[in-house]
Amino acid sequence: MKANTLKITFKQRDDHRDAAEKRLRRAQAGETGEAVEQDVRFVLNFEEYGDVEQLMRERNLKLIEAIVEHQPESIQDAATVVDRDYRDVHRNLEELESLGVVEFEVDGQRKKPQLREGVENVDFSFQFPLHTAADAGASAD
Repeated sequence: MKANTLKITFKQRDDHRDAAEKRLRRAQAGETGEAVEQDVRFVLNFEEYGDVEQLMRERNLKLIEAIVEHQPESIQDAATVVDRDYRDVHRNLEELESLGVVEFEVDGQRKKPQLREGVENVDFSFQFPLHTAADAGASAD
């Protein structure tokens, strides 16, 4: 994964927790560097289909793409880039903010939309089947 990338995952909470526990054990054993470093600001995991559905709407994906490619200075600039009405774009950006994907940098009256924590890239990772190896072993009867 590129540095400064927001990784968006689905139903991978247990995987993220297991990886964090492994990093903690490595750090406690004295390891340093990439083996123990991960910035949790750059991982966003969804557990509900409804949240993923909201995120994956075409108009929301186009807004994310516009933010990454054009770095609009305001909501109005974002609306211009995607050639949509300001009110609709404002509403969709607020949806993306509530999902944790977008945030606003406020400068007076202007709100600049940007990706969470100012990241520059997005990596979607949805893995199927959704059950873990432990689940598969338990249901193999």
